[in-house]
Amino acid sequence: MVAPCIQDVSFSEKESSHVGKLCLQLNCNSDCIHVLRSMVAVMTARAGMDELRSNRVAIAVDELFANIATHAYGGKAGRVEMETCICNESDRGPVLIFDFRDFASVVWSGDIKAAANHEPDPANLTPGGLGLRLICKVSDHCEHESLEDGNHWRLIFNINDGEQNGCNA
Repeated sequence: MVAPCIQDVSFSEKESSHVGKLCLQLNCNSDCIHVLRSMVAVMTARAGMDELRSNRVAIAVDELFANIATHAYGGKAGRVEMETCICNESDRGPVLIFDFRDFASVVWSGDIKAAANHEPDPANLTPGGLGLRLICKVSDHCEHESLEDGNHWRLIFNINDGEQNGCNA
């Protein structure tokens, strides 16, 4: 029997406002990608992002979730908490934030800046190894924190059309 995708959903007291916050607990499986894409569509619409920007947010969210499923949980079942909100009180101006928290025994200890700046060799391209670079290229900021019992990832997207900053630690 396949576990249900969504374990829990909660909404902040501002759920009907423009700056609402949405929270989910997901089972880490490929069926959940549809739920994540729906969350991206809702939040990018609330943020007033155009279709191109919304698609970039979806790419980064999809890739991060796939990385958690593949690398943190090794393709096995696992819990992921996802929270997304619009923050109008950022030093960057208004931003859309996606936080992911896994409880995997595999804790990532790499360097985000190094991954973001790694130039692939076109003559020797191989599958894998470019996901974090992609995430960093389409998000405005990417953060990682190693926890005692998992990982915390944060993706930040500027709402106003502006120059992307890439992954800054």
